[in-house]
Amino acid sequence: MLALALLTVTGWIHFRDIPEKLGETPYMGWLYILLVAGCAAAGAWLLSNLWRAGYVLGSVISAGAIIFYVLTRTVGLPGARDDVGNWAEPAGIVALIAEVAFLVVAALALRRAGDVPAVRRA
Repeated sequence: MLALALLTVTGWIHFRDIPEKLGETPYMGWLYILLVAGCAAAGAWLLSNLWRAGYVLGSVISAGAIIFYVLTRTVGLPGARDDVGNWAEPAGIVALIAEVAFLVVAALALRRAGDVPAVRRA
């Protein structure tokens, strides 16, 4: 399942950086922990009958990660200005691609689910 793989990539890239972020900027480390936990929850929901919730949660996480990526590369965040202008970091680019791809996959899946006609009662 592509959506699950994209969440795994996003979660793994951020998971690897948790110790560094907790040491540098603790609040960002905790945001990374929340992102990883959210990716795990969204992935579990994708595998259940709550798959729509999985797409929604994964979309919120992906959109938030994209917004924070842009903020850290443009204006920086409090206590975290080291990445301003650092657009070429390979892990950041891979995560960004996975997050954008998840948004596309989620939009298509949710749209397709909305196109299913309701069952008529006799």
